[in-house]
Parts: sequence; C-alpha cells; structure tokens
Amino acid sequence: MKVIHLTDLHLTRSREQRMFDVSTYDNFDFVFEEIRRIKSLTVIELVVVSGDISNDGDVDSYRYFLNKMESLKTPYIAILGNHDIKSNFDTALTEEESEYIITSCEYNNNTWHIISVDTVVEGEDYGFISKDNFAELERKIIKNSGFNTAIFMHHHAIPVDTPIVDSCMLNNAKELLELCDKYKVRFIGSGHAHTPRTWHHNNMTTCVAPAVAFQWLLGTETVKISTGFGFNIINFSPDLSITSCIY
Repeated sequence: MKVIHLTDLHLTRSREQRMFDVSTYDNFDFVFEEIRRIKSLTVIELVVVSGDISNDGDVDSYRYFLNKMESLKTPYIAILGNHDIKSNFDTALTEEESEYIITSCEYNNNTWHIISVDTVVEGEDYGFISKDNFAELERKIIKNSGFNTAIFMHHHAIPVDTPIVDSCMLNNAKELLELCDKYKVRFIGSGHAHTPRTWHHNNMTTCVAPAVAFQWLLGTETVKISTGFGFNIINFSPDLSITSCIY
C-alpha cells in the first residue's frame, strides 16, 4: 500500500498573500500536479494530510483545499494542526461535495491499520494528547491488533534539532512513544516541524514529512527558512520504505 503524506500547507487568507516571500498556493498546486503525475505511474491508495492546512483557519482556504483533494478521486484523511480552526474547516466540509474524505480518520487494508490522533491544544503552538484521546487511541490499537499499526498526527514527538519548532513539539511525547513501544506500533508520521527527519527504533519508524509551504533552516532559533518544499511517499510494505520528494 502506497500512501502520500502531505503536511503544513499553510494556505493563506488570499492567494496573493505570501509567507516569507513564498506563495503557499503555488507550492500546493505544484505538489498537487506532482501527485497526479505519480498516480499515473503507480497506485496510490491513500493521501494523509497531517495538519496546518490553513495558515489562519480561513474558510476559503479550506474550500480550496477540499476542492483540490476531491478532484484527485483518492481517499484522503485530513488532520488539523495548531494553525487550523476546526469550526471553519467543518463549515467548508459541509458546503463541499466531499466523496473521498475519510471523516473517521481511520483506514484499513489487508495488513495495515492507519489511525490519527489529535495533538492540538486550542490557542497553543505546542501539542498534547489528552487523557481521553490517549484512551481512545489505545482502544483502537487493541481493537485492530491483527494489523500493523500506523499513527499520523500533527506535532512531532522527537526533536528535529531545530529549536524554533522543538520548543513547541508534542509535550507528552514520552508517554506516546511508550504506548507505541508497548503495542509494537510500526510507524508514526507527523508534520509541524518543517524539518524532514526519519528515525528507526527497534521495529518502529518515526517520520516528520517535509512541509508543502516551506522548511525551517536546520538548527535555527529564529525565523529563517531554507529553500525547498515537498512531501513523502510511504510504501507500507513488509519492509516499509519512505521516499521524500523535495522540490
């Protein structure tokens, strides 16, 4: 099963607005056409978007996102990040004809169970998994214990050595990693860090995908970006492989 992992689109309030002289709409459109091209070469079963779809939660940015994603005609999961506003996303979702979005944010094939967990704390940049969300995550992992488990979320759980984002990562990452180790979770995918990174520990892979909008300059403590944007292709085969597409 091949999955496209997008993260941190940061679509602005209007197309003319730029972030650090970057058009996030242009980047998203480019990535979108790349996904179309890749789909013509291989089967993509699912797309996962792991948060910060919008930069300021504007309803029109969500309308644009949903319209584009639906035109792919591929099932997709949309997870919200700390920049997103859930009520505005839900408003756009009720207005658009959404046939392919998986509102349960769960997906199964013959061997894998893909699940998301909400890490957003309203009004904060850092992430935290609430007690209720932890209990729900554990329940779903146990229920699907016959499958390999992959978890997607917005905030990263392991420092990427870029202080500007490591200062607002997942606050209770230790508890999550212990839970994943206990139940032999195979994969954790996230965004938020704008710094692509992959770790392997025992039989688990933890991966931060490159942002669609922009990357932070590695190691920066202040607002400095590097060139490049992109996404990951994850092949959930027995060996599990990740291809980072950077442009």
